[in-house]
Amino acid sequence: MKKLVMATAAVLGLGISTPTYAASEIDCMVMWNKADANNSGTLEGNEATTYLDAIRKSDKKYDMKTLGQLSSSEFMAACKDDAFKIWFYRT
Repeated sequence: MKKLVMATAAVLGLGISTPTYAASEIDCMVMWNKADANNSGTLEGNEATTYLDAIRKSDKKYDMKTLGQLSSSEFMAACKDDAFKIWFYRT
């Protein structure tokens, strides 16, 4: 047991990363429902800013149909691709 604890501490101390957690469809739907505060079906303005910034900062590229807006399908694709992982862990 002592060896296991020491090995775990060594791995954590070296900063070896663990696999990332991919958001499930349910997780993404919950995030969407919180993000789309006015239930319009599209994030725009202040609703969209945080998520569009996260998409821009991610290493992934998405085909966005409308500048400054995010549809539910675009949001879900980016969410499942972990573009919003910082916000996912906060919710």
